[in-house]
Amino acid sequence: MSDRVDLVLIYPPWPVLDDRAILQNSLPPLGILSIASYMESLGYRVRVYDVHGEKIDDAEVRRRLSSDRPRVVGISVLTNMAIPAQKIAKLVKEVLPDCTLIVGGVHAETMPERMLRNSAIDAVVRGDGEEPVRAIMEGEPFSKIPGLSYRVGRSVRNNHVQELNYDLDKYPFPAYHLVDFKNYFPAVGSYHNYPAINMLMTRGCPGKCVFCNSARTTLRSRSPARVVEQIRLLRDKFGIRQIQFYDDTFTVFKKAVLEFCHLMSATDMGVTWTAYIRGDCFSDEMAAAMKKAGCHQVLMGVETGNPEIAKRIGKPIDSERYLEAIRIAHRHGIEVRCSFIVGNMDETRRTMEDTLNFAIELDTDLFQLNISTPYPGTALYAEAAAKGTLRHQDWYSYGQGKVLVDQPQISDDEIYRFERYAFRKFYMRPIAIWRMLKRITTWHHLRDIFLAANILLLGKHKKKGGYNWGCWQGLVEEDFLDLNLGESDHTQRLTFELRQGVMV
Repeated sequence: MSDRVDLVLIYPPWPVLDDRAILQNSLPPLGILSIASYMESLGYRVRVYDVHGEKIDDAEVRRRLSSDRPRVVGISVLTNMAIPAQKIAKLVKEVLPDCTLIVGGVHAETMPERMLRNSAIDAVVRGDGEEPVRAIMEGEPFSKIPGLSYRVGRSVRNNHVQELNYDLDKYPFPAYHLVDFKNYFPAVGSYHNYPAINMLMTRGCPGKCVFCNSARTTLRSRSPARVVEQIRLLRDKFGIRQIQFYDDTFTVFKKAVLEFCHLMSATDMGVTWTAYIRGDCFSDEMAAAMKKAGCHQVLMGVETGNPEIAKRIGKPIDSERYLEAIRIAHRHGIEVRCSFIVGNMDETRRTMEDTLNFAIELDTDLFQLNISTPYPGTALYAEAAAKGTLRHQDWYSYGQGKVLVDQPQISDDEIYRFERYAFRKFYMRPIAIWRMLKRITTWHHLRDIFLAANILLLGKHKKKGGYNWGCWQGLVEEDFLDLNLGESDHTQRLTFELRQGVMV
């Protein structure tokens, strides 16, 4: 047997680990862990480098590559980590010029031409990664692999779209044994028990939100029994006591949700969980079942309190549906966390005030507020780029905390000042303070409240230290794009269209 590892999968760093970012989560990269487990089930030797979770620098990545010498390397690319990913690609080929290097993820698949201007990158996977990676491991020529983009001479060839796999139970559980759970933590305010971990029951979303990569993508679900089996594994083998479902719309498949809740109630594993819901896909029946099964919190993306902005962003759910959804949750003892967006297209001070007032009217337990971010692959990005109002493609800034689109009717300063004002007005109310204090049951909760109050209410900054993160910061993407392919790398594609085979 060769001493070379067959496959190394790399999750790049989010380059911002200070200020508000420490209130966010750091969780296992489920996408590459699913690919890893599938490849292991086929007999391949696999390693995972979670650069972000492990907080490792470029020297450590180089050392591991030199030791493992993988035949194939895959890099997951989300927008905020796109520039460090370009550097990692170059580093891989410096150490292993004979390996095959592929990239995937929602950022890479919408910009294959731009990614392939980096000569270190051999191919881009569009859509689910399991089957294309299997084909590459088995030595299939690029030209025969659906969903692959690659160079032919000085141009890019985009193969036809891969067929969707509706049988998600076909794939093994994520390869949790390839990462260290000590490196992960949940978002502030999102958990009851600890340790907590993320899970997915579905892939895709039927919603039409202009700001989301998942919009209009085909919704598929794993079987409830399989999901419960996975939770049992996480509890028994890894000591997990809290599950956070990151499905875009967990409650859309009502029958599956009720079956899952029935199985969880019957097993009585003592694991609590949270899930995302839609205001128009929630009922007393569902809430009662979820509460009995261990659900203690739901997250609802309300986004705005202004009807015109709601239509503008593709989420025109009637405000009464949100009010009723929260009343339902509270009737059954379920906490509600609502997320909102400011700085949307056509936003004004008045519409942002509508959003804050609606958040208070909703009587939500927890209030999240982000700044509108035009991610590649979304209708929002396509509109801003077409109008010429998109300021730049410095992907470091694409983290829901920066204003990235020029709008004549509102200034950056107005948006930033309102964001700070909104957090203070919402959380300095007596009822909000009382609810936060009632949530404290462990020292983790106390720590979270202290961090959130210092950063969101008092404006104090907190930096994480103790490791060399500078090697991933301050990079310029163009420095890694050494090929001129003679074609535009700024083509605007919607994620749902490219997954249906539209590659224009």
